[in-house]
Amino acid sequence: MHLRALRSDIRTLDPAYFGLPMSTGAIALASHALGNDAVARFFFGLNNAEIAVLGLLFLLRVVLYFPSFRKDLAAHNKGAGFLTIVAALCILGTEHVLLAPNASAALALWCAAFTAWLVLSYSFFILVTIRRSKPGLGQGIDGSWLLFVVSVQALSILGCLIAPQASPYLRHALFAALFLYLLGCLFYVVVIGMIFYRTTFFHMRADEFKPSYWIDMGAAAITTLAGTMLADAMARHGIYTDFIPLLKLGSAFFWVAGTWWIPVILFLEIWRHTIIPLRYHAGHWSLVFPLGVYTLCTWELAGMLHLPVLQSIAWVFLRIAWLAWGITFVGMCHRVWRRYIKLGGRVASGTGQ
Repeated sequence: MHLRALRSDIRTLDPAYFGLPMSTGAIALASHALGNDAVARFFFGLNNAEIAVLGLLFLLRVVLYFPSFRKDLAAHNKGAGFLTIVAALCILGTEHVLLAPNASAALALWCAAFTAWLVLSYSFFILVTIRRSKPGLGQGIDGSWLLFVVSVQALSILGCLIAPQASPYLRHALFAALFLYLLGCLFYVVVIGMIFYRTTFFHMRADEFKPSYWIDMGAAAITTLAGTMLADAMARHGIYTDFIPLLKLGSAFFWVAGTWWIPVILFLEIWRHTIIPLRYHAGHWSLVFPLGVYTLCTWELAGMLHLPVLQSIAWVFLRIAWLAWGITFVGMCHRVWRRYIKLGGRVASGTGQ
C-alpha cells in the first residue's frame, strides 16, 4: 500500500510542492535580514533537506513517468508551475551566499537553476503554442503564470550576489542580472494584464480562485527585491550607475503594485473559504511564499529609501509569514501522516486479520 501510494504521488507530483522550499527559503532570508539569525538558520537547514527530497522525487518522475510529466508541462494551468523549481534553487543559492556563506554552492545552484529555466520556460511556451486544443482565457490562466516573473527575478537576485566571483567579467555578470530583471518586468506587465482581464471580465467561481493568485503580489514583491539588489550592487561596484535612479523608481513602483494586491487577494481568499472548506493543498505554499518575500522586499526598500516606517510593516509581515508557514507545514504533515502512516497502518491491520 505504501509503495503503491508513493508511486502514484511521484507520477502526479504537483510542481506546487516546490513552493515549500521557496517559502522556507524566503522566510529564512527575511528572518536573517530582520536580525532573527537563529530562526533563519533553522529554516536554512530545513530548506536544504526539502530541496534534496523534492529534487529526488522530481527526477524520479521525469525518468519513470516522462509522458505524465510532459502532459503536465504542456498544460496551460499546470506547466508554468514547474518554474517553482528554478525559484527554489535560486533562493537556496541566495541563502548559501548570505547564511553559509558558500559561494561555490551558490554558483552551482545558479547554473542549475538557469539551465532548468531555459529548458522549462521555453518547453512550456512552445508546447502550449503548438497545441491544437487550447482552453479559453477563463480556464487557461491563473496566478501560476507569474512564476515566469518569479523565476527570472530569483535568477537576477542570485546573479547579483555571485557576480563578484566573476571579477574579470563583473560588468558582464551585472548586465546579465539587469537583463533578467528587465525581462521579469516585461513578463509582469504582460501576465498581470491578462490576469486582471480574466478576473474582471470573466465569471469566477470560488473554486477557481486558487492560492496561486497570491503570486500577483509575490511576483511584484520579488521584482522590488531584485531592483533593490541591483541598485546596491551597481552602487558598490560603480558599474551602470546611470541605471540606479531607474531601479529605485522601479522598486517603489512594484512595491506599490504588490501592496495594492494584498487587500484584493485577501478578500477573495476569505470569500473562497466561506463557500469551500479550508483543507491543505500543495498550492497553499503559493500563499506563504509571497508573505515571506514581501517582508524581505519591504525591509530592503526601507533601507534604500530611508523610510523607517516601512520597517515596521516588514516586522508585522514577518510574524504573519511565520504563522502561515507553520499552519501550512502542519497541514502538510497531517496529510502525509494520513496517507502513509495512518492509512497504511489500517491496511496492514486488515491484512493481518
